[in-house]
Parts: sequence; C-alpha cells; structure tokens
Amino acid sequence: MKYIVYQTLNKINNKIYIGVHKCKDPEVFDGYIGCGVIITSPSSYMKPYTPFQYAVKKYGTSNFIRTTLRVYDNEEDAYDLEKKIVTKEFIDRDDTYNVKVGGFGGSSYYSRIYQ
Repeated sequence: MKYIVYQTLNKINNKIYIGVHKCKDPEVFDGYIGCGVIITSPSSYMKPYTPFQYAVKKYGTSNFIRTTLRVYDNEEDAYDLEKKIVTKEFIDRDDTYNVKVGGFGGSSYYSRIYQ
C-alpha cells in the first residue's frame, strides 16, 4: 500500500482541503476526495458532518478535483508532511476546509466534533 498527501480543490470557490489517503496505486484515482467522501458514494456526503462534506453536498462532486502532492511508502511520513502543511495558521485561513491541525487522521475526530 501507498500513502498519498493530497489537496482537493473546490473549483467554484477555490477552497482547499489537505489530507492523507491510503491507496493501492497512487496513479489510479479511486474516487476518494477527502473527509470520508467518495465521489461514487452519495452516502459519504449526503448527511454531512464536516465543512468539507457540506461543501461537497452543496456544490456536487464534479466541482472538486484531487491532486496528489506526494506519495509515501509509509503512513508516518505522509502524516509528517500533512502536519507541516496543515498548521493552526492554515486552518484559520478562509480558503481551507481543514478544521484541525494535520498529522493524526480525521474520522474519529470529526465524529466527536460534528455529531
């Protein structure tokens, strides 16, 4: 398995989301765009609980594009880069969807905060 650090861009408002994703082949887009959202699975965003999921529901999956920033062979290195990018200053910006500093993964955090 590989780990990618990616950026997902909302083409309508230019807001971005940075995350880490585990995948078999980083050269093949698997439909994952961030925060648990898979473009072929409306159930992953139609009952949103994160700002990113709300945006996907509002704007539609076709208005988001994921770009791979870096590929790693291990999770630790991927989360180290995410931690360097997604800082407190980064999440405080108006053009990002991230709600916590990077380096830890997100699903359990989001479920505690937004449900």
